[in-house]
Amino acid sequence: MAIDAWRRATILGESREELIQALLRREVPPLISWIVRGGCAVQCEHCIFPFEGPKGHSDRISTEIMLSLLAQLSGRGNLVHEGRQLLPWQIPVLAAAKRAGHGVSVINNGQYATPSMLALCDHHGLKVDALDVSIDGPEAVHNLQRNHANAWRWAMNGLAEGRRIADKLTSLFTLTALNSEHVAETGKIAGDLVDEWHLTTMSVRPGIEHMLPTRSQLSAALDQLAGLRLGIPVYLRSYSLQGFVALCEVIGKEAVRKALREAQVIDMTPSNGIVLNVEGINLYFYPKSLQCNETLVVDADGWWRLPFSVAHTLDELQCGQSTEGDDLSHFSIAPVSEKLDVAEVYARSTVGWWQAVGRKSFNEERVAVERLLA
Repeated sequence: MAIDAWRRATILGESREELIQALLRREVPPLISWIVRGGCAVQCEHCIFPFEGPKGHSDRISTEIMLSLLAQLSGRGNLVHEGRQLLPWQIPVLAAAKRAGHGVSVINNGQYATPSMLALCDHHGLKVDALDVSIDGPEAVHNLQRNHANAWRWAMNGLAEGRRIADKLTSLFTLTALNSEHVAETGKIAGDLVDEWHLTTMSVRPGIEHMLPTRSQLSAALDQLAGLRLGIPVYLRSYSLQGFVALCEVIGKEAVRKALREAQVIDMTPSNGIVLNVEGINLYFYPKSLQCNETLVVDADGWWRLPFSVAHTLDELQCGQSTEGDDLSHFSIAPVSEKLDVAEVYARSTVGWWQAVGRKSFNEERVAVERLLA
């Protein structure tokens, strides 16, 4: 796998760039991230999505197209509804994917749990594999970080109703400067409500740098995490090299050096990351250079786009240029259709990814790991 070649190149010092590229081209991702744009009621301070305002309904994707794409993925084929809103017309698509034997998950802020939407889920027999409703702190902190006085109420209601539509409940805590002192408190709340608790460092886009926790805040957060005993699985994840390095520096060089040398490829889907065991905490890191291997991003206008395209507005992506004048054309791969050959188009997309993002990210990752091992 590409992640094996990445691990050997960065940790063991083997030169594997060409092998990584070759493996990426032929390893079709196991899941689709269905990015459904629309006016989001909350405006999370840490969100990688830029605020776009209400945009109404996204373009509809037919059940037939979605099933065709899922059938071409590696493994079981998984569909993750990544919001922002769960809309009535999407329920039959999710239900059909589940009936066809694909994995189906939903990420939501809890607003899905209205009487009419729950009745619609019941009508279509929708029971997804997993539902994630984030909790970013106790009530006051959660509402502050999500910029809405009702955010906590929606989250609690969404989790309370979650067993009606999901076999497993999870909750994600995004570690920021606002909530770093509330890790233990939030973990205890989540421990009584969900089956798994996930913590992640921020992925930074311009305008949200002020949300990054300081070193002392990260240290306090890790101390709280190390002392927690929740009785459910806890996962600490980083999709950001900046966040990963910051965590490693707080943990300490000797412990990190040993953990890096013993790091293993993550034994779960998707598996484009490594896991380090440091002082009793499992730290999962997903290199940005390999992100095209994790998921196929199906955007709201029915276009297949590269990872991290969500850091730009839909208008910018459709124009191929950011408001600052940056070229965004490489993010847009192809309009989705029943005739789309996923393996062929994916192989082409990895070339664009490596040229635009992958090579630079890989070199940064290699240098960062070398410094942590020094």
